[in-house]
Amino acid sequence: MKKILIIGIMIISIVFLLGCVDDIGYIDVTPEEAKNLIYTSTDLVVIDVSPKYDEGHIPGSINYYVGDGSLDEAIPDLDKNLSYLVYCHVDSASILGSTTLVQAGFDPVYRLEGNYQAWIDAGFPVTGESGYADVTAPQAKDLVDNNTNIVVIDVSPFYDEGHIPGAVNYYIGDGSLDDAIPTLDIEKDYLVYCHVDSASINGAEKLIDAGFNPVYRLEGNFQAWVDAGYDVEP
Repeated sequence: MKKILIIGIMIISIVFLLGCVDDIGYIDVTPEEAKNLIYTSTDLVVIDVSPKYDEGHIPGSINYYVGDGSLDEAIPDLDKNLSYLVYCHVDSASILGSTTLVQAGFDPVYRLEGNYQAWIDAGFPVTGESGYADVTAPQAKDLVDNNTNIVVIDVSPFYDEGHIPGAVNYYIGDGSLDDAIPTLDIEKDYLVYCHVDSASINGAEKLIDAGFNPVYRLEGNFQAWVDAGYDVEP
């Protein structure tokens, strides 16, 4: 009788837990898990459902504010064959956004635990008012090593003297970058660097103006990469 009671309690617990999963519908992920999804998934769409998008957001994310109905209006145009990662600045909004997508038939839907602040606290790149994301040398190394969609562009005239492994060279000073932009894959992520800020900033801005997203810029440029002790190609 005791065994039957225990088994019954276990069954009820399992049913309850499954019911909770079904009710939730979305998958909570840590900042590290979210970053891995962003860097490795070719079908992931990141949605910021906050009203503070222009103050800073996860690179590559799009903004549909859940509070003014923008997310509801966007849903009919979203592709249900893709996966979605939702975040905000507070749990109530990211939960509402995730639940709204789930109820509309999207699957899988991920929600960033801890929201935007958790992403920042983890030390991951953010896009500011400039439209591109400044990244440190370690963050750039992480992009090069782990983001399967990244294209690294050296916009300097010193490419043959040393460059980040795998980088391509479109010198900004002679118009090579401008000539290359129409041929670049809009679906790719881009990391831009040079030997001086003025050129790398200009290069990143050109990509942003052409509609590329996300675009990263290496803070400290090529010297920061060298100072960090990372490999270079001749």
